Amino acid sequence: MQRAKFTFARLKYNSGDWDTDQRMPSNLLNSLLEYTTIPLDEEEKIVELSSRDLFKYPFCYLSGHKLVQFSQQEAVNFKTYVHNGGFVFVDDCNHDIDGLFARSFETQMSNLFGPQALKKIPNNHGI
Repeated sequence: MQRAKFTFARLKYNSGDWDTDQRMPSNLLNSLLEYTTIPLDEEEKIVELSSRDLFKYPFCYLSGHKLVQFSQQEAVNFKTYVHNGGFVFVDDCNHDIDGLFARSFETQMSNLFGPQALKKIPNNHGI
């Protein structure tokens, strides 16, 4: 049985600037290729957050450093994706904890999943 290839799927959303960090996908894919035996699709896939295509990918990457404000369809898809077990790696790309992207993304998560949706993981956590 042939294993499915890992595809790096970047989420494209209508607000903000979804394509800010061009190096991250290639760096991650290069590391996976160099240090693992995971079968890879070596090309990044751009996926509209509002599209049903989102549900083809178990791993997605969302980035930016401007305002994040999901459309109604983007919000529905994001929530459904996460509730169905999808993994979203989110990067504010400017490393500014109090920046606009971080604050607006946190607001989106609170709106979708409740005020306790995002919690800091303590250094002594089992992960």
